Amino acid sequence: MEKKKHGSKANSDKQSIGAKSEGKVHEKPAEEPAKAEEKKEPTPLEKLQNQLEEKTRESSEYFDKWLRLRAEMENFKKRMQKEKDDLIRYGNEDLLKALLPILDNLSRAIDHGRNSKEDSPLLTGVEMIKKDFLGALERFGVKPIQAAGEVFDPGKHEAISQEESDLEGNRVVADVQNGYFFHDRLLRPAKVIVSKGRRDAGKEIPE
Repeated sequence: MEKKKHGSKANSDKQSIGAKSEGKVHEKPAEEPAKAEEKKEPTPLEKLQNQLEEKTRESSEYFDKWLRLRAEMENFKKRMQKEKDDLIRYGNEDLLKALLPILDNLSRAIDHGRNSKEDSPLLTGVEMIKKDFLGALERFGVKPIQAAGEVFDPGKHEAISQEESDLEGNRVVADVQNGYFFHDRLLRPAKVIVSKGRRDAGKEIPE
């Protein structure tokens, strides 16, 4: 009997210990203090400050866009003005090109008259016409290109042949057809004969 009592007592002790330990495991932990306080509502002054900063950023963006648009408009106006000026300045280019063959014919007539070695009122009259014609063209910005004796320049000369001469190589020996500038533009290149030079007979004309 005593053994049974002792066994039952030991069992009850184990159960009480298990219950205690079980209670410890499931025991609710103490509430920890909040790590961070809740975010405070901004004050009216802070709200106004935030709104001011936002509107300042928007204003800066709009100002930058306005500056870009203004620059684009200024560039557009300059382009349009340049096109207008060019149209006024060079508008007669095709007409002046069409008049150059007439001037060439006058020059040929004068050369033919001079080669005949006869002074005549007709030759004098043609020379006067050519002079007046050139004067009129110059008033519109047309100027002849001086080529004879100059270094050959493919930007304003057109070589039609080469020949040996007393000039150094790559120099213009003679004009075959006069060239002209129209203001700062090339209206027509001068057709020229270029010197090979006696010592540079094999030298080619630069292109």
